[in-house]
Amino acid sequence: MNQKERQLLREEIGDAKPDLCLRSKARIDTGRWWRRSPLWLCVISGQLIMLSVGRRRYSARLPISSCGESHYNHATGEFVIVPGEGLKFRQFPLSPREALELLRHLKILEVTTLSES
Repeated sequence: MNQKERQLLREEIGDAKPDLCLRSKARIDTGRWWRRSPLWLCVISGQLIMLSVGRRRYSARLPISSCGESHYNHATGEFVIVPGEGLKFRQFPLSPREALELLRHLKILEVTTLSES
């Protein structure tokens, strides 16, 4: 994260430390002339926070408890937040590894190991 992104995150969460921060491959219009800004996904204390910074700022919060049907779409390579009706952005291009990590932090995917007897 660059300094402006860290500052926006700090304004959103205070002094708390995020459990996970991922830079998605999604880029949104935040008022820059020649390029779009990356969209970040951060998990902290029961909240999923999405943010991006440019001339304009974008941030949105969603309780993890309401993300129970979120999933990774293997065909498109996007993490999809369900339900996400109130969100401006709800699909985020991520690698499968990053999506798996995010699903674990959202407690949607429980990893179990099978022991052989």
